Amino acid sequence: MNAVTHAPRPAEHAAERTSIPPFEVIRVEANLGAEIRGLDLAGPITGELADLLRNLLWQHQVLFFRDTGIDDAKQAEIGRVFGPPVADSIAKRKGVKDEDIIPFNTGPYSNGYYGTPWHADATYLETPYQVSILRSVIAPDLGGDTAFSSGISAYEALSEEMKRKVEGLDAIHRPNGKAYQLIDDEKELADYLAEYSGTAHPVVITHPFNGRKVLYVNEGFTKELVGLPEDESRELLRYLTHQFYRPENIVRFKWRPGSLAIWDNRSVQHYGVADYGHAQRQLVRIVAQGDRPQR
Repeated sequence: MNAVTHAPRPAEHAAERTSIPPFEVIRVEANLGAEIRGLDLAGPITGELADLLRNLLWQHQVLFFRDTGIDDAKQAEIGRVFGPPVADSIAKRKGVKDEDIIPFNTGPYSNGYYGTPWHADATYLETPYQVSILRSVIAPDLGGDTAFSSGISAYEALSEEMKRKVEGLDAIHRPNGKAYQLIDDEKELADYLAEYSGTAHPVVITHPFNGRKVLYVNEGFTKELVGLPEDESRELLRYLTHQFYRPENIVRFKWRPGSLAIWDNRSVQHYGVADYGHAQRQLVRIVAQGDRPQR
């Protein structure tokens, strides 16, 4: 890991004068991920701190913090640094409001997922989340990690021929797998799938804040490529989603109580590792609204 001690400088963090004490940015992998040490998230979220968090995130794609000492309200305040809060689309149908915070337990006998496929959150929406923030409340002693993979490095590793092939394509995103897993009532399931019947996004998007190209397809929600024969669509989509399996695009985070991960949902996918048996695992998620992805 590559550690850098920061007394924030104007060129890096857009703050000519700063009251933020020195802190460390420890790069975790070559293509994404940084652990931030010595940055107090439990205190006031000033304009300077908000600018700093945004700049760090657009640079490193996913930020990790340990022993944060924050509660639900402070996590929500951090979320608002990146945009207004948004409730999950299934939860909304059950009366959950955007500002509500509901911890979820994950595991084979819980009210949430036990593991996930690779996905970016809610890409089946016209305006998917810009940022996701996850905090660990209860963590298993072994297992239960979350892995993150960079759509930026996945795109950059494509051959020039493949970049030309996919540059102008769109893909259809649907929440079918999620819906079948979480909705038991047949009528409710049919209504939900009718409401979210498919949203088209570019296969390659431009990040709105750092200007970098991002491969924007995921195993969880991307179902087909527009304008291609079914067989060709299936094979090309499989090839593209498998780029997120490559170790050089991945960083893995081990949760401890009080740990926090903030990731750029526009450029990063994540994968919940289902290897913790019946151990208890509780997390709190806050997400920030984004805009529609653009080429």
